[in-house]
Amino acid sequence: ANEGLGHRAELAGDVMVDICLRIRDAVLAGEHPAPALPEGIDPSQPFLLATLHRPDNTDDPARLSAIVESLAALPLPVALLAHPRLTARAEHHGIDLAQGSVHVGRPLPYAGLIAAVLASSGVVTDSGGLQKEAYLLDRVCTTIRPETEWIETLEDGWNHLVPNPHEMDAAEWAALVTRPVPEAPHGAPYGDGTAAQRVVKLMEEAARRNG
Repeated sequence: ANEGLGHRAELAGDVMVDICLRIRDAVLAGEHPAPALPEGIDPSQPFLLATLHRPDNTDDPARLSAIVESLAALPLPVALLAHPRLTARAEHHGIDLAQGSVHVGRPLPYAGLIAAVLASSGVVTDSGGLQKEAYLLDRVCTTIRPETEWIETLEDGWNHLVPNPHEMDAAEWAALVTRPVPEAPHGAPYGDGTAAQRVVKLMEEAARRNG
């Protein structure tokens, strides 16, 4: 609208939703192998899935150490899919990621990540994409950031922002990340998984109008 294009814009939805839901259905249909979760994580038992990679959380050794310790103190096993940046910064700072409840593994390919989220009891992350994927897959998310790009995920407690988890009371932090799925189902603010088809339809309609 600020660029004078509002009258030409059509809302089609988010193609990320299309991909996420398509892969979800394929995982549930058994079309993908089980994800390679970190050693010590039993997918048949409750566990949390975690990722951490943003500079704000990884570059300050004191902050990174405190965040890892807050994850390590959780009452459920934590499958930490360690981004290369996290691994490098932790090694540089002399921080052991594998402590307490934390089990460290490698990042997963997309289908494996979707399968891991579905197998988890909840997600702890600072990733913009994973926040939305957790929401789409009906898993609660705790985001280690002061803000989110996806403000709709905060409604009804599906996502919860925690800039400094290590400053929370340990019991409060544990209760937050292990909270149950909200009773109220969330809506579909990002589309219903048919954005790509809608884009094609809108383009065809525009072509007909323009002769």
